[in-house]
Amino acid sequence: MTGPRFDDDTRARLRRLLLDRGQVLATLLAAVLAGKDQVRELAAIGLDAKPGMRPEEVLRAALDHVERLRRQVEASDDAYGRCHVCGTDLGGAAAMLEVPWADACPAHAGLSG
Repeated sequence: MTGPRFDDDTRARLRRLLLDRGQVLATLLAAVLAGKDQVRELAAIGLDAKPGMRPEEVLRAALDHVERLRRQVEASDDAYGRCHVCGTDLGGAAAMLEVPWADACPAHAGLSG
């Protein structure tokens, strides 16, 4: 039997990065709900609104996504760091520390998970 894919230090760093991302998203969501136009900010952090989706829907979906990944990290779930469609490894610790909210390989990046 093999151990967890990420050591405790890496998991702690990933958790912190995901919590930070969640804080950014929550702050933007609060601004959107307060009536401020945050569409530019969504694009700046890599969130593109799909046609017909309101900014608050995009942000809520992104928050749900980050929370799901954070739970995977905390549970040492082997699915974290793999494509949600095909299971391909996304590059190990170095890649996940760069973009800890990634959950798709290039072939499946456009599919929601």
